[in-house]
Formats: sequence, C-alpha cells, structure tokens
Amino acid sequence: MNVKAVLPGVAMIALLAAGATRGTSAIAQDAYPSKPIQMIVAYPPGGGTDMLARLVAVELGKLLGQPVVVVNKGGASGAIGTEIAAHAPADGYTLLLATANITVNPAVEPKTRVDPQRDFVPVTLLSESPFVLVASPTAKAGSLAELLARTRAEPGTFNYASTGNGSTQQLVTEWLKKDNAGLDWLHVPYQGGGPALNALVSGQVQVMFSNVLPVLPYIKAGTLRPLGVTTRERLPALAHVPTMIEEGQADFVVSFWSGVVAPAGTPEAIIDKLNTALMTVMRDPALRKRLADEGSIVTPLPTTQFGKYIADDAARWQRIVKIADLRADR
Repeated sequence: MNVKAVLPGVAMIALLAAGATRGTSAIAQDAYPSKPIQMIVAYPPGGGTDMLARLVAVELGKLLGQPVVVVNKGGASGAIGTEIAAHAPADGYTLLLATANITVNPAVEPKTRVDPQRDFVPVTLLSESPFVLVASPTAKAGSLAELLARTRAEPGTFNYASTGNGSTQQLVTEWLKKDNAGLDWLHVPYQGGGPALNALVSGQVQVMFSNVLPVLPYIKAGTLRPLGVTTRERLPALAHVPTMIEEGQADFVVSFWSGVVAPAGTPEAIIDKLNTALMTVMRDPALRKRLADEGSIVTPLPTTQFGKYIADDAARWQRIVKIADLRADR
C-alpha cells in the first residue's frame, strides 16, 4: 500500500468531517431559539425583581421570536431558585434573572452550594438599584453629618432596620459603621422589606438603607428624610439628595443589581445572541425612563464586562463581611 498516497485522502476526510460538524453546530445555534425559554426568578411574584423580569421577558420574546416565560422559584433569600437554574441544562432554554444575592450569599454563608463564577456564565447586566439612607422623624437629623453627630452625642439610642441577618441592608450599614468610629447603631432585622419599612416610618427604628422605589412615596410626602444615595452621581429620581461621597464617605458606592445569567457550559453563540437581544431591549427609551423614575440605573454590559462586574461585586461583599465580621445567622 502506498501510505503517502493514502494519508492525504485521510486528512481530507477528517477535514470534511470537522467542517460538517461545525456546519451542523452553526445551523443548530442559528436556529436558537426553537421553543419557549424559561427565565427563573428566585423570588415570589410581585416583587421588584419579578416585575423587572416580566418587563424584560415580553420584549426579549418579541426579538427572539419565542415566548420567554417567567418562572418563580422563591425561598431561602434566592438560594433555591438560583440552585435550580445552576443545575438546568446548558442549552439556552433556562436563564436566571440574577440579583446581587448571588454574590452576597456566598460571602455571608460559606456553605452556599452555588458559586456564581463557577456555575453560571454571564449574559448581561440589566440595571442597578442603588441604596438611599433614610431616617425617620425620631432621628431628628436633616443631614448625614447631623445624624453622625447625634449618634456620637447620644450613644446607645439609635437602631437601624434591615430585611434580615446577612442582608445587603445590614452589610451596607455595617460598612458605614466601620468607616465611622463611634457608631453603635443596634441592628434590628425584620422578615422582609415591608415590616422593616413600617418600623422605620413608625419610628421604632431610626435609620435604614433601602432601595429607592419602596421609600420614594414617603420621601415625597416628607415622612422620611433621605440623607444620601450610594451612587457616584446624584440620581434623577432624587436629584436633591447628595451622594454618600458628597457627604464625606469616600468611595461609598454600591447597588443591588439585576442581570441575566445562564448555566455554565451554555454555547458562546447562544450567549452572544441573548446578549445582543437583551442590550437592545434595555436601550428602549420608555423602559429606561420607567426604571429611572423608580430610582434604578439601566446599565447593559457585554458579557465579558458583566463577568468582571460579578467578580468585583463578589470581592466587595467578601471584604465587607470580613471587616464587619458578619454571617447570615448574626
């Protein structure tokens, strides 16, 4: 047998086979999606994350030509739905409307079974919901400087509310306390944002970091006083409220973000297609205005930038938890 004559033929067959495989893969990916997509929300219906998911799902479905169905899997501060999404097939037909909790939970609970950087691939950031520090009338403070001065002058008399041990509200407040010696605010955890807000409005607690939307009506009515927002620049929805940086808190910038991720191993071509479609959705002027009016910032990102954003956010929460010596059960 003439081996030299046979080898080129074998090489050609292998080359054709590889080309056929790539062609089949490209056809399959071009056909995506060929059936409805489910978008898991790891919280009960009716909350801010759920409402954002439903707004985005409708418009995403129009662009992709297939329905995007929101599926609520609430429980354990988002851990249950997040784990379900992480273990779903990596075929582009299961997405997770992720929030900052996927980076917060591993920081406050080391035994968390889902690692956002290992178990998911980023698709895009959708929006950021910064915090505003609000005070009840019982705080008797018109600015952050007055609040800090009163706290130091009257030690042991100030409480702060949060939505639970290990919550973002607790972490952000403890960050403020660590940066300002002498703040001995007592943490009062509540089972959710509603009870915490009620306690603040009624004066049972004096201060709380909250997302803007729930407290906006109380701020407009003068029931609660906003003392600072956790953005680099002032928010359009609260243009009269200074940033925490303006109030002397260097680099005090943090938000509760929302974005879309997919199970690790989802083909890159599918991720790219989803990213392009979602960035188009988030550029819609009406959607952007609606979210801005609610105190959110629309910030769609390419996948690689969103991946870095998640890594940086995870590192931030790990740092805050370490300096404040916090865990979910404290």
